[in-house]
Amino acid sequence: MTDDEFQRLKETEKRHLRAKKCLQTTLDQLKQQEEVQGVVRRMTQGARRLLAETESLVDRLRGAVAEQEARFEVALDDEWEEDDEGLREAEEALRDERAEQLVRRMKAEETESSTRPGAAPGADDLSASGAKEEAAEADEPHPEGPDKTIGRMGDLRADDAS
Repeated sequence: MTDDEFQRLKETEKRHLRAKKCLQTTLDQLKQQEEVQGVVRRMTQGARRLLAETESLVDRLRGAVAEQEARFEVALDDEWEEDDEGLREAEEALRDERAEQLVRRMKAEETESSTRPGAAPGADDLSASGAKEEAAEADEPHPEGPDKTIGRMGDLRADDAS
């Protein structure tokens, strides 16, 4: 073998080794890339599985919360109905008590006026009717609204007088 042939063989071998080295580097990079892509695929699959599990848990939790809220609202509605009924009963009892107090007061005034010497008979009637009117006004609000308004108290009274 001559020097020229040896040099050509040597150059060919160098090119072959360089190509082999380049291919090996490319192969290593592809293996690394494939490994990374495999990890990403596994992570994606795990994330999807976890998301699906989480969604199912959230759906079950939403159903349970909706059921509990419905039960709570029904219980509140029942409680409000009971409270309204109790409130009505208390208002009726209060009205009855006020009426009884008014009757007692009127009877006391009658007996007091009948025992007073020289009392005018018409004065008793006026005081009794005044007490009835006061009791009626206390139980029911004035249909036209209050007589007094802020800043116009004098004006309203002047209108009533004319």
